[in-house]
Amino acid sequence: MITLLAIWTCQYCGKVTSDVDVDYLSDYDHLSCALNAEMQAKKKTDEYEDCILCGDKTDVLRSTHIDFRTGYIEGAGQLCIKCWNKGTDRRHMAVPMSMVYDTPNDQELGAKVRQLYYENNS
Repeated sequence: MITLLAIWTCQYCGKVTSDVDVDYLSDYDHLSCALNAEMQAKKKTDEYEDCILCGDKTDVLRSTHIDFRTGYIEGAGQLCIKCWNKGTDRRHMAVPMSMVYDTPNDQELGAKVRQLYYENNS
């Protein structure tokens, strides 16, 4: 025969939950214990970002907010430390994809990119 206290026991911490308010329970478990277990499970399955230049795995989790990342370029993506540290100039410029598609001639495209560069730096 199963006792009532055995049922009202948190499977995560093993403490009795019969005296805990229902708002703080998830089934018979403490809500905080269940949420912590869920977060731990998510961390195990969380994937790492790929570098947008070389394709290698970075040491940055996809769930990491961009404000807390090193080597993230807004609008482009995550760089690995090796690619981030290449050279000392980390200034970047975004070129609209339509400009690349609409300009089949490489020389013309280069001229348009250079013009865009001068417009943004004047």
